[in-house]
Amino acid sequence: MLTNVLMDGVFQLSVAMPAALPFLLRLAADPDVPARSELLDLVMITVELSQPVDGNGERAVLLLGSDSDHPERERCRKVLSDHASLLRMLPDGTLTQASW
Repeated sequence: MLTNVLMDGVFQLSVAMPAALPFLLRLAADPDVPARSELLDLVMITVELSQPVDGNGERAVLLLGSDSDHPERERCRKVLSDHASLLRMLPDGTLTQASW
C-alpha cells in the first residue's frame, strides 16, 4: 500500500514523502482519478504532519520528534508552497491556505 511507503508510522512522514508529494497533489487535484478520496486523505494527513513542532512543547516533541530530526517536514512544506495552485484545485473545504 502506498501509505506504508510514504509514512514511517502513525505520526511520522517517511523521507520519501517530499519526493512523492507533487505527484500526489496532481492526482488529488484531478476529479477523474478513481482513488481521489484516499489521496485527499493522504494529502491532508501530510499537511498536518508537516507542521513545525514547537520545540518547547515537551509532549509534542515526544510524540512527533523534533524538527531537526525530521527534515522531511520542512521539505513537504516547501513542496506544498511550490504547488499552491494544485492545492487550490482540491475540493472546497479540503484544505485552507492557513493549514499549509
